[in-house]
Amino acid sequence: MFRYAFHAVILSFILNGCNPSGSQSGETDFISAPDNPSTVAEVGEVVYALKIPTDIVSFFEETGTGFDPGITCPLEKIPMYDNPEHMALLLGVLGVDLSYCTLFERVTETAECYHHIELLAGKLELPREIFEDSPGEQRAYLENPDSLKNQIFEIYTEMDNQFRENNQLSLASLSLLGGWLETMYIGVKIYKDKTVMEMGDRILQQKYSLNSLSGILSNQQESLMIRRYMHTVNKLKEVYNKVEIHYETDGFEMDSGQQVFHATLSEIIYEPESLEEICRIILQLREDILPLVHH
Repeated sequence: MFRYAFHAVILSFILNGCNPSGSQSGETDFISAPDNPSTVAEVGEVVYALKIPTDIVSFFEETGTGFDPGITCPLEKIPMYDNPEHMALLLGVLGVDLSYCTLFERVTETAECYHHIELLAGKLELPREIFEDSPGEQRAYLENPDSLKNQIFEIYTEMDNQFRENNQLSLASLSLLGGWLETMYIGVKIYKDKTVMEMGDRILQQKYSLNSLSGILSNQQESLMIRRYMHTVNKLKEVYNKVEIHYETDGFEMDSGQQVFHATLSEIIYEPESLEEICRIILQLREDILPLVHH
């Protein structure tokens, strides 16, 4: 059994049954570790409730790997999708890809991704007003990462609101699944292709974000597509249940209004085979979800 003590908090999600869709909670208690506190650890902010697909874009920040155009979803076959549930999944995927491109200030790739998000939103009959900016305003967003981050948040918040107002909760949930999966996929590719060990740690910490996602999806199993993917989600949870995550008790602060807490990560206990299995399932699930893109 490997034990790792960390000197910085890695952003992750912790579910404790509190999320906007009223999802069920799972095995979600974090474990405090008051013994042997690290003297150089830093307190960081941890989001514990999934709201929109782009909530976890910080997952792949500060890895020092640079932009990899081969990671993002190929766009040429996106117009071939016409099933509403497939398109909702893709909205989540592309929201994360858009954030990834924005992070590295890739203006051309960002513009192309933004265009395909507009395309999918139009096919799903989401209000055009969500994207209504003048060409000059759109260009300004694309060239200013901070402004674009705010714009992405506003767009995806409004999309989620529209799904919920129109009683399309399964589409809202599938969009979350697409965003979570794409974030994990990017993390796995960075970890395996770039040998960034820190990313392996971040992947392990998504035990609780998976519990959050699982709770949201479990409330929408009237959708055949959600039922199809719940099997794999449950397999992932079984692997993650073998991972223990410990946080320091000193300095712990909960902000339920913002759905975050502040804490210091102490250690993760896991078998190396668990991390490899998590990566394998993520890669397979991403390919299963995007069959037209890959074939």
